[in-house]
This record gives sequence, structure tokens and C-alpha cells, in this order.
Amino acid sequence: MKTVPIRYFGHTVSLPDLPRYRKFYRKLAAEDWEPRTFRTLRSNLDAGTVYIDIGGWIGVTALWASHLAKRVIIIEPDPECRAILAELCPGYANVALLEGAFSPTPTVIISAAEGFGSSETTALALGPGDSLEVRGISVNEIMHHIAGEPIFIKIDIEGYELRIADEIARFADYHLKGIQCAVHPALYERSLGTDRLTGRARALLATARLARMHRALSARPSSTKYRAMFSYLVFGVLFRAAPKGTDLIFTPRAETS
Repeated sequence: MKTVPIRYFGHTVSLPDLPRYRKFYRKLAAEDWEPRTFRTLRSNLDAGTVYIDIGGWIGVTALWASHLAKRVIIIEPDPECRAILAELCPGYANVALLEGAFSPTPTVIISAAEGFGSSETTALALGPGDSLEVRGISVNEIMHHIAGEPIFIKIDIEGYELRIADEIARFADYHLKGIQCAVHPALYERSLGTDRLTGRARALLATARLARMHRALSARPSSTKYRAMFSYLVFGVLFRAAPKGTDLIFTPRAETS
């Protein structure tokens, strides 16, 4: 695969030289794409930490993080993205790819409304579009590849995080430095196929439940876009025409004391 070197947020990464991504690469090189994410990664990764990138897409965050972390493990279900990563990852000695979807179930159906290869592949049922059954990858399987090192986790699975909060919370059984979890209540609401009032109520409850995951993690949750979780739930989810996504960052108290 032909690649193109892209420098962003202090490191150069070789990414697939494909027309569909070129507009995105310009935004990435200008450091206009998710700057908070890279600040969070930089503050949490070091030579002793394993970085787990769940929903690795084409390696934008994972391969960048390989410059900072001891090791990087990518979980990716999308067949086109898996093919890209399978070619890119061997160029990074400390990066491993697990092909499948993060899920507590042995298999899961993934769908891509805009076609596979985009950043919006999800295990939610969102209606017509490409779909495929892939194997599920549980916390136990992921941690089988880690020999007790501290871990930092980024999760971006397009709304499915609201279905599997209990599985995410199981990372608390290990040496967890923190979790950055992208939350997509609008996609979750859309997947329910109910009337708007019922869908909004269920999306709100699911988002609040995910936020309460901090109890299992013994962690302090914060939103990258709102000052407090209450503000996000009320003004970001409940009273918006469409619920707004955010990143929730869970930092265990033991790591911040």
C-alpha cells in the first residue's frame, strides 16, 4: 500500500495515500482534528504504559501514540480499515492489531451507513447500509495480551459504548491509568427506532449510566466540552434538537492523588 507521511501534534505518521482521506489529512496536518484527544494522550502515555485504541479506524491516533507508549493494541472491526491497518502496523514494532469488534458477545453485526472504511462503523443497528458479522473481542481477550503493565484506553465505537458500559467497566480490574470514551447519544437514539420522546429518554438514561461508570472505575469523570456531567446531560443531551456527542475522560483517583 502506498502511504503518505503526515506530521501532526509533534509526530510524523505514515497513513494510506487514498483520495477519500486527503481532505481529512489536510485538517489533521493543520491540527484542527480532535486536539483535545491528542492532549489527553500526550498527558497519559509514556514508555511504561500500554495504549489500547478501541475503534482504531486507519490508525490516526494509534500510530501517533506508538511514539509515546510502550506498546499499542488496536481493536478494529471494519474490514476496509482492518486491511489498511494490517499493512501499516508491521512498520511499527510496538503496535499490534486485534481484528474484531469490542464486545462481550462472541460475534456482533457491524454496519456502516456510508460504506466501510469511514470512521462511522458501528455495532448499532442504524438501518440500510453495509453490514457484516465479525467476532467480538472482550476485555478478557484484550488483557490477555498485556502482562500487568498500566493501561490507558481510548474508546470510539459510534454509540455502541452506551450498550456495553458494564464491559467497559471491567477494565477497572486491571492497572488502569484512565479511559477516554467518545459518547454518541444521537446514534444510540437513532438505533432504538422509537418515537422521539421515548428515544430521548432512553438515550439520556444510557448516557447517565455510562457516566456513572466512574463508580466501578474509582475514577473522576469529566467531559471535554462541558464543565460538569450534569450540564452535559441536561444541555448536551436532554434539551437539544439532536443529542450532542462528547468525550468522557475517566481518571482513577489513585493516578491523580
